Amino acid sequence: MQGGRAKPSAENAVSFGFDELLYEILKEGLFWAALGRPSEVMPFLRGKLLSNGIGVESGRREYLEYLLDDLERFYKRVSWSDEIDERHWRALKSFHRDIVSVVSSERA
Repeated sequence: MQGGRAKPSAENAVSFGFDELLYEILKEGLFWAALGRPSEVMPFLRGKLLSNGIGVESGRREYLEYLLDDLERFYKRVSWSDEIDERHWRALKSFHRDIVSVVSSERA
């Protein structure tokens, strides 16, 4: 191909899109938590991640459910704080990494 970038494969585009979208949703949840509404995005996340058959095999679904429960508890702790600080961002990135790991290992 001349003068341009190579077209990404559909698989990479889906993975990249999911990864990016998930992080944006997790950030949205963090902001809602800071506003005192810690469970605002959880029904959406649970519905999208658990109803699509992700993690059905090898206990992945149970681990994903555990991560989502832990994320909800995290958002509740954030709602009790006065502000979002660096430790909250680090925790959010950790949740993101763990969820992507579970979902991407299921797709592999």
